[in-house]
Order: sequence, then structure tokens, then C-alpha cells
Amino acid sequence: MIMKTGIKNIKNSTLIKSFFLRFAIFAAGWIILVGGQKVSDIGFVILFVTATTIISIYTVPPGQWVFRPLGVARFIPYFLITALRGGWDVARRVFFRTVPIDPDFVTIEHDPDPRKTLILAWVISLLPGTASAVITEETIVVHVLDKKLPVAEEIRELKKRINEMFVRANR
Repeated sequence: MIMKTGIKNIKNSTLIKSFFLRFAIFAAGWIILVGGQKVSDIGFVILFVTATTIISIYTVPPGQWVFRPLGVARFIPYFLITALRGGWDVARRVFFRTVPIDPDFVTIEHDPDPRKTLILAWVISLLPGTASAVITEETIVVHVLDKKLPVAEEIRELKKRINEMFVRANR
């Protein structure tokens, strides 16, 4: 399950447009991280953002990681709420001994697209009482803290939301 990441067959104009778009996104992220304050060493920042942009183009070439903006916009609140629910669940299990713990492993099938599988495995670990344990060619083994939790239903919903983020391509 290897994602093909080559930029040899991509037009120079596409690479240049992708470079400037990514550079702008990374620079905006940098500005947000420093809180909009005056940057004292702008040369270092430009070098760092340029290197990050080039690395991103080599690791995920233009056209290989295509998201639907509306699908991503819908996913962000779901992701944030899921992360809060997962954190709250862990905190309850640590601080209140009355919360049940009946651990188990659940095996689920994943999409053949390795990008979707990666996102699925990351976000599964944010669901309440779960953690991705093993990823194989066709399945993900998920550790659950309580086998009575509706993990299968939550993972089905998560898969649906991840699929909504990606542009359907005939590859």
C-alpha cells in the first residue's frame, strides 16, 4: 500500500502554482503561530517556509491529495467535538473509578486509499475509549476500553465523513 509520490510527470506551471499556494498557506500558519507579532528574523522564516513548501510538494505532489472544501469544513467541527469527547472519556476513566472498563479489540475494514486509511487511523484514536493498534493491508485493529461502547457505529460515521472530504477520482 504505497502512495505514488513523483513530481517528474507534473507540468512546471502546476508545480509553480502549487508552490506559491502552499507557501502562502504555510506563511499564514507561521504568522498565526507567532500571533501576528513582528518577526525579528525574517530570513530564517522565509528559508524555513520555503523548505517546508518544497518538502510538502515532494511528499504530496499536486493532484494527489485532493480535498473538497465543503467536506473539510464539515469535518472540522466533527473532529473538534470528537477530540473533546475522547479527552473527556479518558479523564472520566482516570478520575472516576465508577466508569466501566471492559477492554477488547475490534477489527474493521478500511478503504484501499492509503490517505483515507491514515486519517481514519489517526482520528479513531480520538474517539471515546479507542486507539488504533495495528494497521494491515485491509484492516485496522482498534483497542477499545469498553466493548459496550458503540465503536462500530462511530467508526462507520467517521468513514463516511472522511469519504466526504475527498474528491472522487477514477484512478
